[in-house]
Amino acid sequence: MTDAALPEPLDLPRVLLAGDVAARPDGLERALTRAGFRVAEGADDPDSAPDAVLLTIGAAGREGVADLLLDGAEGPPRIVVLAAGDPDLAGAALELGADDAMVAPVHLPELCARVHARIRDRQAPRRTVYERGAREALDRLVAESRHALLPDEVVLALVRRLSRAFDLAGCAFLAAQGQRGRIVAEVGAGPDPAGLDLRAYPEVLEALRTRRPATMSGPGPGGTIVLPVGDPAAQGILLLHPHPERPPLAAAQLALAANLGEAAAQALVPGARGEAAAGLEQRLQEEFERARRYALSFSLVLVSVDALEEAVHRLDAEAGGQLLADVLTELRRALRLPDFVSRYAAEGFAMVLPETDVAGARRSVQRIRDRLAMLPLESYGRRTPLSAGIVGFPHPAVTQADDMFVLVEAALRRGRAQVGERVGVAD
Repeated sequence: MTDAALPEPLDLPRVLLAGDVAARPDGLERALTRAGFRVAEGADDPDSAPDAVLLTIGAAGREGVADLLLDGAEGPPRIVVLAAGDPDLAGAALELGADDAMVAPVHLPELCARVHARIRDRQAPRRTVYERGAREALDRLVAESRHALLPDEVVLALVRRLSRAFDLAGCAFLAAQGQRGRIVAEVGAGPDPAGLDLRAYPEVLEALRTRRPATMSGPGPGGTIVLPVGDPAAQGILLLHPHPERPPLAAAQLALAANLGEAAAQALVPGARGEAAAGLEQRLQEEFERARRYALSFSLVLVSVDALEEAVHRLDAEAGGQLLADVLTELRRALRLPDFVSRYAAEGFAMVLPETDVAGARRSVQRIRDRLAMLPLESYGRRTPLSAGIVGFPHPAVTQADDMFVLVEAALRRGRAQVGERVGVAD
C-alpha cells in the first residue's frame, strides 16, 4: 500500500487551507499535522465540511481582505495569516469577520494553538447536553467557591455540580493519607465515610500508586470510575458512579472531571489557592480579556521561595513583615512597570506579565532569582531556593482565566521536582 492510500484518522479536526499559497509560512502543513489536524487544500473533498479555514493573504489592502472574507460568517472559524506588511490589516481582518488574525512572521506552535482555540470556541454551542451542563456547572462553582467559608464546602459544591452536570448515580471525593481515607463530600450512595481503610479497596490504592484511573464494582456501566488527583501533599480520589441507564462517560468528560478533582484536592491544602488575593484574580481576568480581544500573549507565573513561611514564623511580627516586604520589593524591581505581583499561598508569589510569552517569562524568573540573591535570606534561616511555574496564553487548554490557575500550579509542582533551574512550564 502506498502512502497516498493510507487512511487518515477521521476523528482529527480538519483544517482547510485557502488563499495565497505563496503567503503560507514555511512548514505550515507539517506543523498543523504534528499539532493533530488533518490538512486539506481548498479543492479537496468539497463535500466534507472543515472544522476551520486557514486563509493566507499576500499583498492586499483592506478592500482585498474584505473580498476574501465576504462569505462564511456562519461556517467554520476563519483564521487569517497576512504576509508581512501593514500591521493594521490584522485588526481590519477581525473587524471584517475573521475569527482570528496574525501578521507574518508567525510562530507556528502559537498559530496551531489559536486554530485549536477557535475550533473549540465555535463548537461550544454544539457540545452535548452533558458537556454544556458541565461548563455551566463549572462557572457557577467558581463563583460559589469564592464565598465558601471552609475547604470542605468547596469540595462539596464541586461534587454536587459534577454529579448534576454528568447525571451521575453518585459522586464522591475521598481524601487519602497513607492507607486511610476520608470521604470529604458525597452525593448518592458510596462507601462508609467514617475512617475508610483503603486496604479494603485495592483499586483505590492501585490508582494512588500508579496515578492512573481505575475501575471497581459499582452501579454504573463498567463499574465505578476511580480518578486519582492531587499530589503527595494533597492526595485524593474522585469516585464517579455513572447512571446504569445513561451512556458511558466520554474521554473529554473524564478529563474535565480530573481537572475538577485537582482543584478540589488543592482546596484542601491550607494556604493554597483559596488565599490568592482578589486583586490577582481581577488582574488576571482583565489581562485574559485584553489578550483574547486583541490577539496578544501574556503569562501567569508562580514563584515559590522555599522555607520563607518558616523564616517568617521564626521572627517576630515586625521582622517577619519586613522580610515579606523586602521580598516583594525585590520582585517589583525585577519586573516591568505594567507587570502585576501579589502574595500567593504561604511561600509563594504570583505575577501576571502582559504581552510576555513563555521565553520572556523565563527571563523574568531569572531576573527575580538574581534580585533575591541580593537579600540576606540565609540570615533568617536555612537557604531558600526558588522554584517557579509558568503558563502562557494563548494555550490550547485555556478557555477562561481560571483554567490558568490549575495549569500554573501543576507547572510549579514540576519545577519543584527539578534540580538546577527548577522552572516548570505548562504543556
